[in-house]
Amino acid sequence: MKVIHGLLFLSLLLGSGLAIGAERGMPDDIGGIPEEKEFSEDKLKLPAPPGEAGLIEFRPRGNSKNRFYVDGGSLSLGADRVIRYALVIKSPSGVANVSYEGMRCKTGEYKVYAFGTRDGQWVKSQAPKWQPTGGTSSNFHYSLWVDFLCDSEAVGGRSAKDLVARLKGDPLNNFDRKER
Repeated sequence: MKVIHGLLFLSLLLGSGLAIGAERGMPDDIGGIPEEKEFSEDKLKLPAPPGEAGLIEFRPRGNSKNRFYVDGGSLSLGADRVIRYALVIKSPSGVANVSYEGMRCKTGEYKVYAFGTRDGQWVKSQAPKWQPTGGTSSNFHYSLWVDFLCDSEAVGGRSAKDLVARLKGDPLNNFDRKER
């Protein structure tokens, strides 16, 4: 009988503690971070098409004869923690494929928002979807995710400026000369 009274007392005590927490405005679920629960993507704003002067070359893992670039002027970090950038891939024959993309470090996904045209315009993707970067080292999206833009599941910097410095291979010296 004493055991039953003890259990009843304990359950009442625990129940009142939960009620007090609710009265103080504490959420029912205090675990996790907001991005894990609900992702809300920023409204898309296409940048100016990339120019040669702003291209930052990066070398993905694996063997490719193509050359890969991110336009430093288009690289941004949104409030939604999505890194957006214009990507340029040049073949040995000089043909360039241009796209505007986003990357989510938290999930290891990328999305192609638009493609560049020969006349320097953007054409929006029909139905852009988040896709996994893939786990193969020969995939340039995987290399951007693992080696340049992200640290595990976190963004690899606090700002676009930090991310540009990482792409340039100088992540610890990312300040302009005029700031010295």
